[in-house]
Amino acid sequence: MIEVLSARAFWCAPDEKILWCHPMESTSGKVKYIFYQVSGLDERGDKRWTAGKVLGGVASGVAGLALEAISPTDGDTGNNTPSVPRAVVSGRNRDCLAASHLGAWQASGANEKYGREFIWILTSHRLGMLERSAKEPESGAGLLGGLKKKISGGSSEQSQQPHRAVELPALTVHAEFPRNIIANIDAVEYKVRGHEQKYLRVSLADGSTIDLTGRGGSAYSAGKVDRLLAMTFGRE
Repeated sequence: MIEVLSARAFWCAPDEKILWCHPMESTSGKVKYIFYQVSGLDERGDKRWTAGKVLGGVASGVAGLALEAISPTDGDTGNNTPSVPRAVVSGRNRDCLAASHLGAWQASGANEKYGREFIWILTSHRLGMLERSAKEPESGAGLLGGLKKKISGGSSEQSQQPHRAVELPALTVHAEFPRNIIANIDAVEYKVRGHEQKYLRVSLADGSTIDLTGRGGSAYSAGKVDRLLAMTFGRE
């Protein structure tokens, strides 16, 4: 992914290692990117209570995933294929670390719109949610890249060729979770609309969590989660 080059060039510190990058694809339905399971917030992360969307709890005391509570047709496509959230945020209250660090992004209304290119990047220093920017925003705050970097090939044949100027995509930083607030990274499974779904879980210091999965069938997405977990701990 060319976004890795942009992140390494313009976002990462000199000693910061990128462990993996994971695109956050949109889904159909009211929630386009992140499904919120946070007491005091509705499923889109708005500051209001939506009865029936958050039910029960898990062993940690954090609100448990209650996607079964969603109507079976909510977010389904024309062929009745259920839309499974690719990212889920859970927490005890709206001020939890997971929700608060995503607060500015959520307030922008991005969770209700298609066509954005968000990407999660885990490094040795932090977890970040960035966006590939189609154009430079009016304010340069948070914008990275967009500059031409000279990238040379690795083979002897390529080394004899003149350097090519490649324009790296600009990246906007929407959220950062420093390593000192990340308590654990593991894999979890639970039922989503009657089907087992595997997620990579990033647990934060206050017990709130960010769960990430990929598109495709349960077996395919589980394989992607297993690979992310392996790369997290340098096993791949």
